[in-house]
Amino acid sequence: MIRKIGVLGISLLCFAAITSCEKDFSEVGTNVVTNTKFETGEILVDVEITPINIERVQADNINATIGEYWLGVYNNPDAEKIEASIVSQVGYVSGLKNTAGTDTTLTLDKVILKLPYPATSTGKDGGKTLHRLDSILGSTTDSTSLAVKLNTTFLNTLDPVDPAKNNIFNSDTEYVAGQDLNEELNFKFLPNWKNDTVFTLKRIDRFNPSEFYEETIKMNRIISGDTIPVPFLAIPLDVTKMQSLFWDKFESTEFSSKEEFDNYFRGLIIEAFGDDGSLVPFNLANTPAPVLDFYYTKSVKDGTTLKDTINSKYSFPLSGVRNSLYKMTDATNAAPSNNFSIQGTAGTMAEVKILDETKLQELRSQNLLINDASLTFYINQSINSDKNIVPQRLFLYQNKDNGSGGTSPTHILDAYTESAFFGGGLILNDDAPEKYTFRITDYISKLLSGEDDITIDPLVLKAYNPTDSPVSNNVLNTNVKTYNWNPRSVMLLDGNEAVNGSKRAVLKISYSKEK
Repeated sequence: MIRKIGVLGISLLCFAAITSCEKDFSEVGTNVVTNTKFETGEILVDVEITPINIERVQADNINATIGEYWLGVYNNPDAEKIEASIVSQVGYVSGLKNTAGTDTTLTLDKVILKLPYPATSTGKDGGKTLHRLDSILGSTTDSTSLAVKLNTTFLNTLDPVDPAKNNIFNSDTEYVAGQDLNEELNFKFLPNWKNDTVFTLKRIDRFNPSEFYEETIKMNRIISGDTIPVPFLAIPLDVTKMQSLFWDKFESTEFSSKEEFDNYFRGLIIEAFGDDGSLVPFNLANTPAPVLDFYYTKSVKDGTTLKDTINSKYSFPLSGVRNSLYKMTDATNAAPSNNFSIQGTAGTMAEVKILDETKLQELRSQNLLINDASLTFYINQSINSDKNIVPQRLFLYQNKDNGSGGTSPTHILDAYTESAFFGGGLILNDDAPEKYTFRITDYISKLLSGEDDITIDPLVLKAYNPTDSPVSNNVLNTNVKTYNWNPRSVMLLDGNEAVNGSKRAVLKISYSKEK
């Protein structure tokens, strides 16, 4: 269900809420003090947790703006291992030449795929810009293996079965890979900004072909008028293969139009694999953008005599259809008894049953005025003691029975009626990760009042993703999207009171009740 929220509508809702609160205070709150007709109390409701393994998530950029494309390997023994790869088309560039007349020769020297790291400049030291690499997960000592392959699967933006609809590429979509394109087949990388702000390219000295000279390559970002070199991952590709696939086709039919090019060269698969390594969130829409660069030398001759050489390059952006691939492997360590894991990407979620029909009718019979309702999940701090690697936010929604034998992921009422108080953010205690709390007061209040569209269908707990927001550009969409590119994980305590005591998962209802 989608509906428009206008500014006036929001204002009227706020005014009505304020008026209602004032009325409740004068008729309920005041009476509690002056005539003692009401009592207040608290109910703790046990919840039932059932882990859910996520088979796949939608991961293409056709139907959403993807913020991060993770690349690498993350092997957390208490969560599923992730091998995250990227599939991307290559942008079309017109008017390219691989020839330049009888007196000029163009020679391809090097082909490099360049991906700027997520990094923040932290100042300068002796004129050199210092950086901090951001949000990288995993090992700082184990390198990650990468293979760049030719993609031969056509990346269509429209559904081949129903061209009136957008296509969908999930995180487990299988692609037909062509030849390996790496210059070094066992290419490995280990993020390090000190080493990765420059790449040294060796070129043949065309005046003396037996000799080489070095050229320094950088990627720059303009900040407040200053040119700042940024760290980047440089993957050299096989020159012979890329010359045959790309360079030799510049003046042929394959490069005559975008349609011809997209059908001919269907993109790259950047595949990460291995037992351990680093997981890096590349933002492919940032500046500088990721590019496939062809470095070449223009040699100018006078007859048989070489007069001059000019170094240049052709650049192709990674653009068009992109998709993330997540290969998940079972955790090394099983979740302890009465614990459950929440992990983003194609990891794990949990079904949370908070009320059955019997408990619901029992609560309804008490005619409670709900002051507050919250659902809290405590973290197993013996497993997760580092606040920086757990999800900074979880999300809660409801799997509603759709009447057709399935369920529809639907936003809980409070996610948009009380979005500022809905919660789900990581709560710390002495700088250690402690818990996540959701306030679902509107949902519980309307559920107990018997509103038809509010049901006791199970709730679902997951790692938060930016596409989980129910309101975008003032438009409310109560359907929960299936995207997730948050690879973080956390171990939580379930609802077993005998084992987890006061830190069990629990629904707490605060109420007022007429005596």
